[in-house]
Amino acid sequence: MNTDQLQTFDLYDLNVEFDERPSMPALGNVTEAEHRAGLHLAAIHRMHLRDMQRLAHILEQVEQGGVLPEVFASEVSNVELTRNMRIFGTMCGRECQILTFHHDAEEYMMFPQLEQQNIQALTRVVDRLKQEHLIVHELITRLETAAQALVQNPDEHNFARTKATFAQLHTVVISHFGYEETELREALGRFVPVM
Repeated sequence: MNTDQLQTFDLYDLNVEFDERPSMPALGNVTEAEHRAGLHLAAIHRMHLRDMQRLAHILEQVEQGGVLPEVFASEVSNVELTRNMRIFGTMCGRECQILTFHHDAEEYMMFPQLEQQNIQALTRVVDRLKQEHLIVHELITRLETAAQALVQNPDEHNFARTKATFAQLHTVVISHFGYEETELREALGRFVPVM
């Protein structure tokens, strides 16, 4: 699976629940310090999920506010959505940039350290996580595109597209984070104690 292929997928085919996810057996003899260090990734993930909840709340406010598409642009001027559009040029703005940075840090710093351990099960998990990152990034790209279309033409179709794309991204990210935290906790604590 590559980014060119993912661009042709239907929105709901962009998910991380394909095939069976490989698992990482327990490493054994994990120290308390290693266990605590392994929990750091979960704390980072909670921060990203809070940001996504904030975005979901913004979308709900727009939807429930009775704002007609014709007046959407002027009515939304005081919400975070607009500030992100002005500052970053996308609806998800800072949150999408942070999520992208988070995955890049994993891909280029954390995963290579894990792969150097030459543990076959760990390498399979890392390979799967890299595939899932491609899906997350495709969904972020689609959310940015949908948000731009919504700003250009704030109609029901563009709002529905933005909302559906955000919902799919949120579902995928929750599943991805859970898998990553479960399978990498011990390995991160032992092999990448400082993140």
